[in-house]
Amino acid sequence: MTKVFRSVRFNIFLGAVITLASAMGTLIPQITETPEKVAQFQGVHPHWSRLFGFFNLFDVYHSYWFMGLLALMAVDIILCKLWSLPPDQGLVSLPPEETRELEAERHLAQKDAALKLKPYRADFKSAFPYNKAVEQAKKGLDQRGYAIQEDFFAQAGAAFVATRHRAQRWGSYLAHIALVTILLGALIRAVFGFVEMVPVIEGGSRAMQNKPDWNLFVDKFDIKYYPGTRDPSSYASALRVESRGKLLAQKTIHVNDPLDIGGVRFYQASWGAGGMFRSATLKFGDSVIRLPQRVLKKIPGTPLSVEADVMLPDFTVDQDGQADTGSLELKDPAVRVFFQMGPHKTRPIWLLQKFPNISFVENDDGILEHILRPPFRLVDVDPVLFSGIQVAYDPGFKIVLAGAILWLAGMIMLFYLHRRRLWVLVEPDGRASRVCVGGWSSRGPREFEAEFAALMGELRGGMEPRSDLLISRQVPAP
Repeated sequence: MTKVFRSVRFNIFLGAVITLASAMGTLIPQITETPEKVAQFQGVHPHWSRLFGFFNLFDVYHSYWFMGLLALMAVDIILCKLWSLPPDQGLVSLPPEETRELEAERHLAQKDAALKLKPYRADFKSAFPYNKAVEQAKKGLDQRGYAIQEDFFAQAGAAFVATRHRAQRWGSYLAHIALVTILLGALIRAVFGFVEMVPVIEGGSRAMQNKPDWNLFVDKFDIKYYPGTRDPSSYASALRVESRGKLLAQKTIHVNDPLDIGGVRFYQASWGAGGMFRSATLKFGDSVIRLPQRVLKKIPGTPLSVEADVMLPDFTVDQDGQADTGSLELKDPAVRVFFQMGPHKTRPIWLLQKFPNISFVENDDGILEHILRPPFRLVDVDPVLFSGIQVAYDPGFKIVLAGAILWLAGMIMLFYLHRRRLWVLVEPDGRASRVCVGGWSSRGPREFEAEFAALMGELRGGMEPRSDLLISRQVPAP
């Protein structure tokens, strides 16, 4: 079974499936974030909606199959990458591609052969006696940031390994641990977290779905428009949250300035206007009359009374010829009015604030007919707005954040640390010593060539050489 998880093809396939699922969660409206768009999609595409509902595509990130994919990815990473420690576990173990050298290196009789397998090699003699040469070689490498890790003693010589930036080998391992951590945080969020949209009318309240005992009150909703337009420049809600009559918290929230209650955050996400309004102002010649919603009011100087009962914030006529709204924003407000004289009531008339020359009369079936401009017009509407409060609880956020920091640390270690390793052999040569050094770099031979040559020159200079330094670059055996 572990062979399947270790398969490159399986890893690519699993990553592609999760990417495709995430794309669907982005392109298809999600009921936890934009329920109104889901309802609109279901109305326009009923057949697709049944299919999407069967696979829970309107709530991808909380579906069991998506959480199963994340869990499978975490298991795959653990079995494929984290089942064992990174290569080079011990002090002197070699990278995986060079483990065939290990036996040669441990058998001191073959130490020359082992050094010849290194990408770089340097040989020189030192005037220091054997013990002094060993001490001086270690001291010189220590001064240049190399850590001496372990000694191998021969009958007539000594060998040790020096490494710089040894932590680099942990970069990939750390990055994969970070991925598992992020997946764990995502799973915790999917299981225990939630996101819901709560529209609350100004001055009203509404209970949450995920926390039914929590009630949201919008005491005041303030919106500012750009001069001469109906485009909002800013909007905010005086939000109050209560639980069973007890005040939990209150704050005036703005966009990007939420209210936080124990990890549950309340965002100012949207706004809109429904069919409610405080008043509609009509002008009859030189007379102006202000109509509260669904209140019959007499027109001064006439036997007529007028009533306004419904408002549409963005008036349009649908494909069936009935009045509808294109959005919940106040782009083209319209009000339906009735005129009454005694017991007789006229058919409803739709008046548009933005286009006073256009009016419609509505028949008994709700079908609109265009009429000539009436001798009155709609000059203003004071709508009752609602505030769209997005409530989100993400208990996995701190875990995901820790994973992200861990990922960054792993990438820094992997790409910004340059691991070098030197295998040093010192043997007595009469009263002097012979030094042989093999080198290896995590960035390949060309990246280390000039540095290795300069390092060997400094090391030789500090050990009073007796002959010219010979440095050779070799390609590792396949």
